[in-house]
Amino acid sequence: MIITDDSSTDNSYKSDNDRSGNYIDNANASASVHLPVSKDYAQFGLSFEEYKKINDTIKREPDDFELGIFSAMWSEHCSYKSTKIHLKNLPSKGDAVIIGPGENAGVVKFDGDYVLVFKMESHNHPSFIEPFEGAATGVGGIMRDIFTMGARPIANLNSLRFGNFNHPRTPYYLSEVVKGIGFYGNCMGVPTVGGEVVFDSCYDNNILVNAFTIGIAKKDAIFLSSACEEGNFVVYVGSATGMDGINGATMASGEFDSSKAKKRSTVQVGDPFTEKLLLEACLEAMDKKLIVSIQDMGAAGLTSSSFEMSENSGKGMILNMDKIPLRAAGMTPLDIMLSESQERMLIACEKGKYDELEGIFKKWDLNCVIIGEVTKEKTIQFIYKSKPYHTLSVEAVVNGPSYDRPSAVPLYMKDIKQFLPDEYRMPKNFNSVAERIISHPNIASKHFIYRQYDYQIGTNTLAGPGSSCAVLRYKEFNASTDSINSANPADLSLDDLTNQADLSSGYLTNQADLKADLSSGIILNSNCNSKYCYLNPYKGAMLAVIECARNISACGGTPVAITDCLNFASPEDPEIMWQFKEAIRGITDAALKFNTPAVSGNVSLYNETAGAGKIYPTPVIAMVGYIDDAGKAINSNYKDEGDNVYLLGRLSGNLGGSLFMELVHNDFMQEPLSIDMDYELKLQSCLRGLIDGKLLKSAADISEGGLFTAVAEPAISSDKNLGVIAEVHRDGLRNDMILFSEFEQAFIISANPSNEHKIYEFAKNAGIEIEKIGIIVKDIIKFNNIIELKSGKIKERYYNAVEKLFGK
Repeated sequence: MIITDDSSTDNSYKSDNDRSGNYIDNANASASVHLPVSKDYAQFGLSFEEYKKINDTIKREPDDFELGIFSAMWSEHCSYKSTKIHLKNLPSKGDAVIIGPGENAGVVKFDGDYVLVFKMESHNHPSFIEPFEGAATGVGGIMRDIFTMGARPIANLNSLRFGNFNHPRTPYYLSEVVKGIGFYGNCMGVPTVGGEVVFDSCYDNNILVNAFTIGIAKKDAIFLSSACEEGNFVVYVGSATGMDGINGATMASGEFDSSKAKKRSTVQVGDPFTEKLLLEACLEAMDKKLIVSIQDMGAAGLTSSSFEMSENSGKGMILNMDKIPLRAAGMTPLDIMLSESQERMLIACEKGKYDELEGIFKKWDLNCVIIGEVTKEKTIQFIYKSKPYHTLSVEAVVNGPSYDRPSAVPLYMKDIKQFLPDEYRMPKNFNSVAERIISHPNIASKHFIYRQYDYQIGTNTLAGPGSSCAVLRYKEFNASTDSINSANPADLSLDDLTNQADLSSGYLTNQADLKADLSSGIILNSNCNSKYCYLNPYKGAMLAVIECARNISACGGTPVAITDCLNFASPEDPEIMWQFKEAIRGITDAALKFNTPAVSGNVSLYNETAGAGKIYPTPVIAMVGYIDDAGKAINSNYKDEGDNVYLLGRLSGNLGGSLFMELVHNDFMQEPLSIDMDYELKLQSCLRGLIDGKLLKSAADISEGGLFTAVAEPAISSDKNLGVIAEVHRDGLRNDMILFSEFEQAFIISANPSNEHKIYEFAKNAGIEIEKIGIIVKDIIKFNNIIELKSGKIKERYYNAVEKLFGK
């Protein structure tokens, strides 16, 4: 056992803060004690019932230290107390799954001896309070989750939601969030290769910042938080502990009000240069098998990492708070335990290997301090000022309340009606409508945003931001002897640390050979249309999964697995819980149908501000797909004048919930169509087959903006000033219904005319409708003789719309 400075290991001690005068061992107390409530439990984010449960659990009224520990671990952010009974319904097993939910990230099989490690998380509340630091530390936190598992991060995505583009605060939030994401990712040397940015009034006072990271590792080199062994040293590594981020988990577990918006001390402050050192040190120590178990100090800091590592391992710990490196004077024990200072890890290592472990972290100029020991008893025993301070039951702290909260169909659902075209007039000027849609900030190019990210570092990015999906090449592992392991970090420049470390390092078991030819590829996508989720959470959440699969299939990839970030308002509102349960049902049905299990994820609740409204349900899905030959991957852009354009699939012409209805008729409250899942599977399989046969040059699904956007955008995005002339007609469908309906099951594909017969035969054999609808031309976009736009003019609007709004 770890010995304190005065060699005391007595567990039956009197707490400095124990008003009763008698310390009761929380794990062993048996008598039920009910004392008068003298604590302001609401300030700790607890309900009266939860406070009473703590009182009954420890058989007395808790002091501030105990209350702080319980409140952090029982917060919505850490405990998932309102959602875990529903999350267990998500499918999490499959042939490709190695590790599902429960660890720091999900792990799936990839190629040969390699696995992919990935996860998505939210940093919404911190980003609302302090958008630069909130976004930056969100990126840093999700990357730590990945390399905690033993994987080197290779790419980031982000899914961002901001208020109406005319809202006075939106430019500030957008600018600072994008700066924060770019700052942390760029400094870490990890490319930001894709994502999505959406503007809507429901996010005016509740922005969403969801971050995704994927890493690669050898399948026999995965590290878990559940591997602690009795007698292991508990080791603190990384930055010193400060006052930043204290009570961050509790802050993120409640709605905003005017006072919370000022709580900048609850937001962490990140240092990506330190995290880069931490990444290299951890991976080196892992490669040398010096680590038994490891856990990132994320939400609730040392509290969550110590209790979760103990719970996952079925063990306990002694923690000596006197040993913890501090960078602020006057920190209380509770401050130390709840600080969310960044770039810190908790490690369990064998006693005989500590000296070598310490040597590695010292080489990288990082703290590495023994702060405790793993014990057989399932308690955390705290030592402070060389004396026993508190003992808390791991099970009691970790296994907090679980709620099956009431749910009710929202009242607004009665206002949602079927789309009836006769109730709406067709627009007189289709050119004007087309220009408004293609230049709408939710459709227009986000080049102004993603050019602030480094998306090519590492030289793996085949298709980055601006494409329908990110496509990464996979390069075979080369155990190079050219290793910065032997170099003194103090002698390396910043460029050396962010570039050379990515290209050599013989000790990094997942490094790549830059000379390798293209082979297997990784395809990434994230998606959610929150308006459809508002109109029908089941169909909208299902669509989020399907849309990711469509985009991956349109590149030629096969969908493999998902991670999710489920953003909702207060679970205490029965209408919100109904939305959540329906969204889970939609994700479940789609994930089962596409065989894309949910291997990791995150729930963010209380995304609402008192008196200022609630967000639409926003269950963001990030999907990972594979392609056997990355050289076969295609994108959505047209390639050559004279190529044919085809419609693969079928049209419904239902405008319900579309951007067109919102812009033209100021009314999107229509019921979305149902999705034929069996047809969808056949359609995507057909598309992948056409791409695998090298019959197509481009493919794009029909989604927001409808058929017009799906046909026009590939011309606008081309670097050859291309255009398109297209004609699509259907009996019973008006032009507005054909051009702007979004809930379609179809793709726009282009190909050399010489491949037409093979394409038609393949589609026929697959049972999928196909129709030639146009030809690629120069400098003009014409559709059904009612839209005629100069490619150059519309291209300028498409690429400059976002910058004109926010580039000041």
